[in-house]
Amino acid sequence: MSALPDDPVTVPRMSRQASAPSAPSAPSSESTTPDASGGFANAEAGAPRVVAMGGATGATSAVRTATHALRREEAARARGFARAATILCALGLAAQPILGGATWLHVLMVLALAALGGTSAWVWRITRDPFRYTQPIARIFGAVCGASSIVIVYYLGVFSPAPVFVTLGIAFFALGDDKRLAIGLPAFCAATYALLASLIVLGVLPDAGVMRALDVPREIGFTTAFMVPVVHLLAMWQARLTRHATEDAIARSTQAVREMMRREAQLEDANRDLDQLLRMGAGRAGAYTGVMAGKYVLGDLIGRGAMGEVYKATHTTSGEQAAIKLLQQNMVEDENLVARFFREGEAASKLRAPNVVSIFEVGKMADGSPYIAMELLRGHDLAWHLRQRGQFSLDEVVGVVDQVAAGLETARLAGIVHRDLKPQNLFLAQQLRAAPLWKILDFGVSRLLGSQGTLTQDQIVGTPGYMSPEQAAGGREATHRSDVFSFGVVVYRALTGQAPFSASDTPQILYQVVYRNPQRPSEIVSGISNDVDLVLAIALAKDPDDRFASALEMAAALRAAQKSQLDPALRLHARTLLAALAWGASAREDDSIAAKSS
Repeated sequence: MSALPDDPVTVPRMSRQASAPSAPSAPSSESTTPDASGGFANAEAGAPRVVAMGGATGATSAVRTATHALRREEAARARGFARAATILCALGLAAQPILGGATWLHVLMVLALAALGGTSAWVWRITRDPFRYTQPIARIFGAVCGASSIVIVYYLGVFSPAPVFVTLGIAFFALGDDKRLAIGLPAFCAATYALLASLIVLGVLPDAGVMRALDVPREIGFTTAFMVPVVHLLAMWQARLTRHATEDAIARSTQAVREMMRREAQLEDANRDLDQLLRMGAGRAGAYTGVMAGKYVLGDLIGRGAMGEVYKATHTTSGEQAAIKLLQQNMVEDENLVARFFREGEAASKLRAPNVVSIFEVGKMADGSPYIAMELLRGHDLAWHLRQRGQFSLDEVVGVVDQVAAGLETARLAGIVHRDLKPQNLFLAQQLRAAPLWKILDFGVSRLLGSQGTLTQDQIVGTPGYMSPEQAAGGREATHRSDVFSFGVVVYRALTGQAPFSASDTPQILYQVVYRNPQRPSEIVSGISNDVDLVLAIALAKDPDDRFASALEMAAALRAAQKSQLDPALRLHARTLLAALAWGASAREDDSIAAKSS
């Protein structure tokens, strides 16, 4: 069975302004009854297929923020530390004329202060952008700080308070993300101080510092040479504990946010289901029960929407059961609705394939009400399964994709574009003495390639969160590559448990579809390989020409990605796309991507 004719949203073409006024979106519905298909489940008339999910958008942003939180925090600390080091080095250089010390050591001190001050000023400047503070820069900064600290401590006095400043630097670097630097620099500073102090105590090196420790007993000197490195290492250890605790807290927070997004996605589907249950009169006699529709006699009502009804029916000769979908009598006067209704039956009847719902008959009843007789499916749609489980494993998704791709290929060869592919229109039909089979439902807004139909002139049709960018922006004809995009959104939803595009209103969703890449799937669910990320990057490309040419190509690529054997050419293509528009990034409205979609 398939959806009633006005299930997808039909709205004026999207304004290119993200802040366009919008009306609140109404919840839609879907099936939970074994005899009604998931397609019929979306029966609410004229309602956009989206429930307000501002929280999901915020949650996605929170995950992304948590992912970069430590990086931003480290850059902010580096900026503060570099600023303080720059100021101290400037003061130290200014004080050099009045400080004593051996001439050779005095020269080394000036060079050390100049090197440290210059490097610190450089780091201070570049950390205005936190994402420019990279690992190589951090290591250069650490190396200069470590080398300079030896000279500074020796010049000021090994047994002076100078090592305290080194401890502050150790604590800063040990809090960093680079484990080698965080452990290596403190170990270097501790070892060099112990060696330097021991050599001075033994008389191998002269105590040439400004603050010399005259007449210090050897046992006190060796104790200092031991205790100061211990303090250095303790500072490092404490900083690493703090780092690990922070990472653990962020990981727990991120996991909680991801779980919240999954639950919100399930809640969105549940709201649709609740609305459908309020509308349905499943298992009861309806206004047309007992009436003939062609060669079928209508039985119990198994679903009702604002625009039509679905009845269980029986063929008068063969006794074969079917589902009869018909428009309500008060809708028959709307020629566009009737035309779209018949278009669904005509389009689907051309597609003879196991993975497409079968159409038996299209016609009008005695009172003029149009009807479509189709196979009666038993089972549930993909949306129902996702509500129950949250998400599918990669192996399960590959199985779904293989079957649905076969159905979409049949449509492609027939020149038919579905234009409203979504979980509610993919139905897992139970079969007698055979494995369940995924079927594509609802060709009510399908289009024959090259046709100049005017049923949706100056409007966009489809379900906002599953539309392709060319559908959402308008101005370009939807093609089979548009169905590939929608199929990619379905796969993303099934793999991650959350919708890639969600917001509090329809215009914002459409804006995201046209201009924004969703969050990287592997950041949401661990275990998703880089190859699977790349397949979805191609499927969700903003420009149709950048996507897979067909659903079958996408299915083949996903099977290869499952084994980490994606074609190198596809890997390069996906990486090129991500270089232009990274995961989680938005394109400017005047970008070429936007231009191609307009």
